[in-house]
Amino acid sequence: MSAENQNRPFKIWTHDRKLKKSVTATTLDELLEKSKKKLDLDNKDDIKVVLEEDGTEIDDEDYFSFVASNSTLMILTKDQQWNKPSKISTDNDETDYGSGLTDRSKQLILGLQKDLSRIIAFSNEDLENIISADSNDLCHLLQETECYVKALQEACQRHLDERQLSTEAIDLLRLYHQSRKNSPYVEDEGGKKRKADHSC
Repeated sequence: MSAENQNRPFKIWTHDRKLKKSVTATTLDELLEKSKKKLDLDNKDDIKVVLEEDGTEIDDEDYFSFVASNSTLMILTKDQQWNKPSKISTDNDETDYGSGLTDRSKQLILGLQKDLSRIIAFSNEDLENIISADSNDLCHLLQETECYVKALQEACQRHLDERQLSTEAIDLLRLYHQSRKNSPYVEDEGGKKRKADHSC
């Protein structure tokens, strides 16, 4: 079945990122129609859909067919514009969420929105930074729910634990190999130990 004939799931957000809904659609027109209902928009409103991550407008069916399932899309009315989610203003004070994270960590975390398998390439320090990060910071940085962020941190913890177990196993194997090399005994084909003959 081709992509344009599939009923695919998407996340749809309002321009201020406060109202978030899920929807399934086969075509761009269907997505726009359902978005109006889900986000309580007036049926008479002219709306457009853009990629939430960078504001790229999706204005034809051909491009829509290449948008990945479960992508986060932003629905804008004609008087609204896409804005980058960097800071949130509260009582005239701007709070920079994720200020406890290094720029490197922020870039790595944002990269997970495109491909979660990138965790495999993270260093142990990178994984530890994500695990120890404040969940609220990660929620605002990723624009995701707390449940998703906790699952992400747990996945990082499991991957880090697996690495440490592998490292310990390799260290034990290395010690065993070294002890055999230094031992005055050797094993014969039957597994019995005998003293090595170094007279030759």
